[in-house]
Amino acid sequence: MDNQRLQAFYDKTTERIVGRLKKDTDLFTGIKEVCEYFGVRAGQFQCLGSLKYATFLQVAKGDKEGLIKYSPKVQTTSEVEIISGVGFIGVNEQDQLDVHFHGTVVDCDKKLNGGHFIEGENITAITVEFIILPLKDVILTRKNDEIFNVPVFTFNQKEA
Repeated sequence: MDNQRLQAFYDKTTERIVGRLKKDTDLFTGIKEVCEYFGVRAGQFQCLGSLKYATFLQVAKGDKEGLIKYSPKVQTTSEVEIISGVGFIGVNEQDQLDVHFHGTVVDCDKKLNGGHFIEGENITAITVEFIILPLKDVILTRKNDEIFNVPVFTFNQKEA
Protein backbone atom coordinates (compact mmCIF):
# COMPACT_ATOMS: atom_id res chain seq x y z
CA MET A 1 0.00 0.00 0.00
CA ASP A 2 1.53 3.30 -1.07
CA ASN A 3 -0.42 6.50 -1.66
CA GLN A 4 -0.20 10.24 -0.96
CA ARG A 5 -1.15 9.80 2.71
CA LEU A 6 0.65 6.67 3.81
CA GLN A 7 2.94 3.80 2.98
CA ALA A 8 2.71 0.32 4.53
CA PHE A 9 3.87 -3.20 3.81
CA TYR A 10 3.14 -6.62 5.33
CA ASP A 11 6.13 -8.77 6.32
CA LYS A 12 5.05 -12.42 5.86
CA THR A 13 7.87 -13.86 7.95
CA THR A 14 7.09 -11.89 11.12
CA GLU A 15 3.39 -11.25 10.30
CA ARG A 16 3.91 -7.56 11.07
CA ILE A 17 3.03 -4.40 9.18
CA VAL A 18 5.53 -1.55 8.89
CA GLY A 19 5.19 1.81 7.29
CA ARG A 20 4.79 5.52 7.70
CA LEU A 21 2.13 8.17 7.73
CA LYS A 22 2.94 11.05 5.41
CA LYS A 23 2.50 14.81 5.92
CA ASP A 24 -0.99 15.99 6.95
CA THR A 25 -2.30 12.52 7.89
CA ASP A 26 -3.99 12.13 11.28
CA LEU A 27 -2.32 9.51 13.47
CA PHE A 28 -5.52 7.57 14.30
CA THR A 29 -7.08 7.86 10.84
CA GLY A 30 -3.86 6.65 9.21
CA ILE A 31 -3.40 3.66 11.54
CA LYS A 32 -7.05 2.67 11.04
CA GLU A 33 -6.70 2.96 7.25
CA VAL A 34 -3.70 0.63 7.31
CA CYS A 35 -5.58 -1.83 9.53
CA GLU A 36 -8.61 -1.79 7.21
CA TYR A 37 -6.39 -2.42 4.19
CA PHE A 38 -4.62 -5.40 5.79
CA GLY A 39 -7.69 -6.76 7.61
CA VAL A 40 -6.37 -6.13 11.13
CA ARG A 41 -9.16 -6.10 13.75
CA ALA A 42 -6.94 -6.42 16.84
CA GLY A 43 -3.31 -5.61 17.57
CA GLN A 44 -0.68 -3.47 19.15
CA PHE A 45 1.39 -0.75 17.50
CA GLN A 46 4.37 1.47 18.20
CA CYS A 47 5.40 4.65 16.47
CA LEU A 48 7.69 7.66 16.43
CA GLY A 49 7.84 10.73 14.26
CA SER A 50 6.70 14.33 14.04
CA LEU A 51 3.33 16.02 14.48
CA LYS A 52 2.19 19.57 13.66
CA TYR A 53 0.91 19.61 17.24
CA ALA A 54 -0.11 16.98 19.77
CA THR A 55 -3.52 16.83 21.42
CA PHE A 56 -4.08 14.60 24.42
CA LEU A 57 -5.64 14.13 27.83
CA GLN A 58 -3.74 13.52 31.05
CA VAL A 59 -4.66 11.74 34.23
CA ALA A 60 -5.99 13.95 37.03
CA LYS A 61 -7.16 13.40 40.60
CA GLY A 62 -10.80 12.45 40.88
CA ASP A 63 -13.47 13.98 43.08
CA LYS A 64 -13.22 11.10 45.58
CA GLU A 65 -10.19 9.47 47.20
CA GLY A 66 -8.80 6.69 45.02
CA LEU A 67 -10.58 7.79 41.84
CA ILE A 68 -8.98 9.41 38.83
CA LYS A 69 -10.33 11.26 35.82
CA TYR A 70 -8.96 12.89 32.68
CA SER A 71 -7.82 16.50 32.43
CA PRO A 72 -9.30 18.93 29.95
CA LYS A 73 -7.76 18.63 26.48
CA VAL A 74 -4.09 19.66 26.24
CA GLN A 75 -2.67 20.84 22.90
CA THR A 76 0.94 21.78 22.24
CA THR A 77 1.67 25.20 20.78
CA SER A 78 4.35 24.01 18.35
CA GLU A 79 5.41 21.02 16.33
CA VAL A 80 6.49 17.97 18.32
CA GLU A 81 8.52 14.81 17.96
CA ILE A 82 6.92 11.62 19.25
CA ILE A 83 9.71 10.17 21.37
CA SER A 84 7.76 7.08 22.27
CA GLY A 85 4.26 5.98 21.45
CA VAL A 86 2.33 2.75 21.93
CA GLY A 87 -1.25 1.82 21.30
CA PHE A 88 -3.82 -0.92 20.92
CA ILE A 89 -6.15 -1.56 18.02
CA GLY A 90 -9.57 -3.11 18.49
CA VAL A 91 -13.23 -2.43 17.79
CA ASN A 92 -15.94 -0.44 19.53
CA GLU A 93 -19.36 -1.80 20.44
CA GLN A 94 -20.57 -0.96 16.89
CA ASP A 95 -17.76 -3.20 15.52
CA GLN A 96 -15.85 -0.21 14.06
CA LEU A 97 -12.06 0.00 14.37
CA ASP A 98 -10.90 1.87 17.45
CA VAL A 99 -7.43 3.00 18.58
CA HIS A 100 -6.14 3.67 22.10
CA PHE A 101 -2.78 5.47 22.05
CA HIS A 102 -0.47 6.99 24.65
CA GLY A 103 2.66 8.89 23.74
CA THR A 104 5.47 11.09 24.96
CA VAL A 105 6.43 14.14 22.90
CA VAL A 106 9.03 16.90 22.96
CA ASP A 107 8.15 20.30 21.51
CA CYS A 108 10.22 23.03 19.86
CA ASP A 109 10.99 24.53 23.29
CA LYS A 110 12.42 21.16 24.45
CA LYS A 111 9.45 20.62 26.80
CA LEU A 112 8.42 17.00 27.42
CA ASN A 113 4.73 16.18 27.62
CA GLY A 114 2.29 13.46 26.74
CA GLY A 115 -0.68 11.37 27.65
CA HIS A 116 -3.77 9.80 26.10
CA PHE A 117 -3.96 11.06 22.49
CA ILE A 118 -7.23 12.17 20.86
CA GLU A 119 -8.49 10.97 17.49
CA GLY A 120 -8.52 13.53 14.67
CA GLU A 121 -6.24 15.98 16.50
CA ASN A 122 -2.69 14.69 15.88
CA ILE A 123 -1.61 15.56 12.34
CA THR A 124 1.70 14.36 10.87
CA ALA A 125 4.23 17.14 10.23
CA ILE A 126 6.89 15.20 8.27
CA THR A 127 6.47 11.47 8.98
CA VAL A 128 5.22 9.04 11.61
CA GLU A 129 6.85 5.64 11.29
CA PHE A 130 5.03 2.66 12.80
CA ILE A 131 4.96 -1.08 13.27
CA ILE A 132 1.70 -2.97 13.80
CA LEU A 133 1.67 -6.37 15.49
CA PRO A 134 -1.65 -8.00 14.52
CA LEU A 135 -3.41 -10.34 16.94
CA LYS A 136 -5.29 -13.17 15.24
CA ASP A 137 -6.88 -15.12 18.10
CA VAL A 138 -7.88 -12.28 20.45
CA ILE A 139 -10.76 -9.80 20.30
CA LEU A 140 -10.32 -6.31 21.78
CA THR A 141 -13.64 -4.53 22.32
CA ARG A 142 -13.80 -1.00 23.65
CA LYS A 143 -16.64 -0.26 26.06
CA ASN A 144 -17.22 1.94 29.08
CA ASP A 145 -15.62 0.83 32.33
CA GLU A 146 -18.23 0.33 35.06
CA ILE A 147 -16.26 2.24 37.74
CA PHE A 148 -14.77 5.19 35.83
CA ASN A 149 -17.26 5.35 32.93
CA VAL A 150 -14.49 5.83 30.36
CA PRO A 151 -13.96 3.62 27.31
CA VAL A 152 -11.43 0.82 27.87
CA PHE A 153 -10.53 -2.28 25.88
CA THR A 154 -11.73 -5.63 27.14
CA PHE A 155 -9.82 -8.70 25.97
CA ASN A 156 -11.42 -11.98 24.91
CA GLN A 157 -10.34 -15.15 23.15
CA LYS A 158 -11.69 -15.43 19.62
CA GLU A 159 -13.87 -18.49 19.19
CA ALA A 160 -12.72 -21.06 16.63
